[in-house]
Amino acid sequence: MSREQGSSLIETLVIGFAVVLVVGQALVTLGRLDSAATRADEAAQTAAAWAARHGDTDDALRLARDAAPGAEVQAVRNGDELAVIVTISVPLVGPSGSPLTRTVHGRAVVRVSPYRSRS
Repeated sequence: MSREQGSSLIETLVIGFAVVLVVGQALVTLGRLDSAATRADEAAQTAAAWAARHGDTDDALRLARDAAPGAEVQAVRNGDELAVIVTISVPLVGPSGSPLTRTVHGRAVVRVSPYRSRS
């Protein structure tokens, strides 16, 4: 009877270890996605605010690239509105190191006043 109990203990440990690995990978993935989404949002908001206040879209895009290294940054002007979109590809944790990625976007839209200060 003790032989069956020992076998049962080993099976429980192996299954528990497998569950911890899967849950751990899921938590790391969620953390990476959340961090990248926050970086993208903050970079887009900072760049949009800079462009609205100073009128220099190129400096604003440079500022967004510095805030989110490796991100794709673009600005779209539509009338009196300026939208800054920051796109980040996030490497995910997958089985056997497979190259899985997920893309997150940050977007900020601001109104640009034609009467802002030029100084």
